[in-house]
Amino acid sequence: MHQKFASQGFMLVTVHLNMAVDKDLVGGVEKTTLPFLQKMKADFVNLILDEPESVWMSKLDGGSVPTLFLFNKQNRIAQKFDDVEDHEKLEKQIQELLSKP
Repeated sequence: MHQKFASQGFMLVTVHLNMAVDKDLVGGVEKTTLPFLQKMKADFVNLILDEPESVWMSKLDGGSVPTLFLFNKQNRIAQKFDDVEDHEKLEKQIQELLSKP
């Protein structure tokens, strides 16, 4: 999606929530998330949070993992998806947001 819409002003940012599950794995984030992002050639902004769940859950109004947020050009949440299975619908939503001032 990033490559497809970047020329129209679309920006993709991933946020990895450094949850307890990662801390239990040998090597944590360095052994799980970073290799995955490299394999996916994630050439966009990738953030790794190290805050407790209670902090980000309250700021993002709960939600499940993964959750996808689409922001408008005013940096406000325009759409929230708790699960994205329909990629065509997601692309349509992105196109609609990009077409608005």
